[in-house]
Amino acid sequence: MWFPLQLNMTFHLFIVALAGAGAAVIAMVHYLMVLSANWAYVKDACRMQKYEDIKSKEEQELHDIHSTRSKERLNAYT
Repeated sequence: MWFPLQLNMTFHLFIVALAGAGAAVIAMVHYLMVLSANWAYVKDACRMQKYEDIKSKEEQELHDIHSTRSKERLNAYT
């Protein structure tokens, strides 16, 4: 009488363990997806920061060139 009960309990524990393993796999896949999305975001932010730095330096150089030429023109007229 106890043998079928033990076999039934073993089957239920096997199903629970299988479900737990499936949940662990889903959790790992989710973790890897979040990790790769964050890495892409940081990489993109780094590239955008470099672009903004280069852009501001070029704008500053253009502003300096323009102000220098304006001063030269003013000096030429006086």
